[in-house]
Amino acid sequence: MSEDYIILHKQDPKLPKIRLFILFMWRDNRIPNGFNWSLSIDSKIKAVDVLFNEVLSQIPKCFEELEEIRKRGFGGGVECLKLAIKYEVFLNSIYSLCENLSRIVAYLYRERNLPQSFNAQRNRFLKKPDIDPDFTKILANITWWDEVHSIRSESVHCLSGFITISSATELGYFNRPQSRRNGAPTSILIDNIEKHIRQLYNNVKEFLLEFGEHFIKNINQDAYIALPCLRTSSGLIGIKGISLKGYLNNDAGICLTPDFDCPLKETCGAHREQVKNK
Repeated sequence: MSEDYIILHKQDPKLPKIRLFILFMWRDNRIPNGFNWSLSIDSKIKAVDVLFNEVLSQIPKCFEELEEIRKRGFGGGVECLKLAIKYEVFLNSIYSLCENLSRIVAYLYRERNLPQSFNAQRNRFLKKPDIDPDFTKILANITWWDEVHSIRSESVHCLSGFITISSATELGYFNRPQSRRNGAPTSILIDNIEKHIRQLYNNVKEFLLEFGEHFIKNINQDAYIALPCLRTSSGLIGIKGISLKGYLNNDAGICLTPDFDCPLKETCGAHREQVKNK
């Protein structure tokens, strides 16, 4: 009787290109320590997701606390403090993700001696669009970045912000900038945190999709990766080798673990390729 198993990766050429970029980028020899960079970027994308939901779930807790304070006439305000902290950490997670992406871009354009920080690198592209005209257009459209950069920089390097009550149904955020850097805002006021983070979250997701669509064409198309396919109930893992070009063409790849009794070997194209190439 065949073992139970779970699929670890279902090949799909229609996956968002950012997912495939992360999956294959580490095999491009222009990216040192590429495997760890791919893990880090994947982790930071997940962090943005987690923290987005953390902020959303904290908003009603803050409202409940404010109502309790209104009824009792006093209170600690800890839930609203938590909301301000989570909001700032959410913005910092976006900043951190973009910093990882800019490191990879700097590696891919090593000969252009690009800055590694996202903000400085974006400014370089905008000043010298001939480096990569298509990517420059993407960067020119992410106007949300300036706001993220400003709010995050102030809360990390200077003063923490606090929650404001915009209306009976809306909570805002305020901070008084202390930074003397060029371009620093004179004040930071967000009227509606929920609306703001939803817009930012969608903007970041759109940027990731565009980043992936662009740079999937830039990395090594022919280098093979070892891609885990499935794991059996006894702990055995099936692995196949496949290139980015092969993945996008929906090729089967070739089985790299032919010696264990794979429960899908009769229908697996990678297994057939391994047998054929013996």
